[in-house]
Amino acid sequence: MIFLSQDLSNQVTAKNTTTQFNRLISAKGVNIYQKAVISHLEYVTILDLRQAKLQNLAGKISLEESESIEKQQLAKFWQDAVKHNTKKHQIKVIVNGTFFSTNNQPTGIAFGLKIQNHLITSGYGVANEYPGQIRTFAFNSSLNFASIQPYSPSIFENFSDVIGGLDIQADKSANKYLPRTFIGIKDSDKDGLSETVIIYSSNYARQIDASHTLRNFGATSQVMLDGGGSTGLIVDGKPLITTNRPIPHALAVYAGR
Repeated sequence: MIFLSQDLSNQVTAKNTTTQFNRLISAKGVNIYQKAVISHLEYVTILDLRQAKLQNLAGKISLEESESIEKQQLAKFWQDAVKHNTKKHQIKVIVNGTFFSTNNQPTGIAFGLKIQNHLITSGYGVANEYPGQIRTFAFNSSLNFASIQPYSPSIFENFSDVIGGLDIQADKSANKYLPRTFIGIKDSDKDGLSETVIIYSSNYARQIDASHTLRNFGATSQVMLDGGGSTGLIVDGKPLITTNRPIPHALAVYAGR
């Protein structure tokens, strides 16, 4: 459970430990944990890019509307991911991804998206939304490392896959208990490159709860992805956090390389 306490400034803080989570699934390079007290749903997916594979997935790129993507259900992303299974790697997890406009179909992407060296968009919200709080989660599964940094055009130039997100302090109804999707990274082997990616998924959490959980699992940098009605999680084909909202982008986690 989450234990609440008051610090000296009278602000609510969260205390969360990894002992509250039980390992649900273990596969090559992938471990999935579930919170032991399940009055609300909380999951942590940890993947080692040296043994597992992370892949960006997107709906159909619109030819009529520049920098737009057609939205689809998370279950459709699972079906798409299964098509990339091989003897060496198998899809284990699908999780929702970056921020977008819920009103449009196809939709734009708020803070940028690049998939397998293809720049889809630099982001419609970069110029006027959340100044100074836009972040990027970038990764290269072939080179086995990931990075979380402030938004910069150079990030999109230097990485094959980039997802725009927000700083964990950005106010997305921060103190309300809502569905949340956060990502953290850590350098497990201490070689100067972060090869471990940690994904937090919950249907009922504040931003501070998501952040503290990632920190307790060892994350040294974090980014907030889309949440609310977009938050969804499928593991081994089974929806663990359900959403009916169609989305343009998802992340696929494969066990094995």
